[in-house]
Amino acid sequence: MSGLTNEGLRLLRELMDMPSILVLGALEGTLWLDELEEVRELEGPSVVALMKSPYTGDTFIDVICRGRCGRKVLEAVSPYIYSVERAWVSSSDPSLVDALVSSGVRLGESLAFYVMRADGTSFRPSPLPPGFSFTALDEHDLEAARSLLASWDEVKGAQASDMVMRGNSYGAWAGERLVGIVGTYATTPDWWYLGNLFVDPEFRGRGVGRYLASLATAEALNSAREAYATVEYDNSVSRGLLARLGYRAHAVSTVVEVRKVS
Repeated sequence: MSGLTNEGLRLLRELMDMPSILVLGALEGTLWLDELEEVRELEGPSVVALMKSPYTGDTFIDVICRGRCGRKVLEAVSPYIYSVERAWVSSSDPSLVDALVSSGVRLGESLAFYVMRADGTSFRPSPLPPGFSFTALDEHDLEAARSLLASWDEVKGAQASDMVMRGNSYGAWAGERLVGIVGTYATTPDWWYLGNLFVDPEFRGRGVGRYLASLATAEALNSAREAYATVEYDNSVSRGLLARLGYRAHAVSTVVEVRKVS
């Protein structure tokens, strides 16, 4: 894990907000959603990482601070912003957005996410819903997984091969039709990260999504101490689903689109 001292790594493992999870997973080689191009550790400590999506080419700047990010963090972030036409800045410090605006950066779309966490004590498994079978997915299921994910989002469809072949993914089947999917993106002795939970709209409201999340969480907690998931702030349905499984809100992180001023 070159680029960070033990203190910097400890910061990531203690905070486990969304940027911490993404950077830590990239450093450990277990998270493949984004490719790590550069990581810097500043006094405090704070960590700033430059990431790039292999699926969209988007640039992400992940900023991790204990508490309020200071001026030196903004100075470290600015060159990354001005090196590209557009980037996404992820942080759990709301004051960083104000600092970016004051520096003259133009803001675009903004999203907020809950980071939710479960462990062996809090986890409450879901009952098996009738009428469906659930399996781990492998190379024989790639086309079905790609088709289902693409019906949700083109980028998710592009992730199907990595999701199935490089992670641990599980599917819900109605006969021979794949109607639900969930993946795990990072596996270490300490934590797993769950994502890409999706159920065909035709089969929602029947316990499929909840059981998929339960199945993936159970597998995670067989190997690790904690399981994490991120949910958009205004997605009360997914938050409620995870809460019923024993997940609790752990952190709130924002992702803000930024553009340099010409």
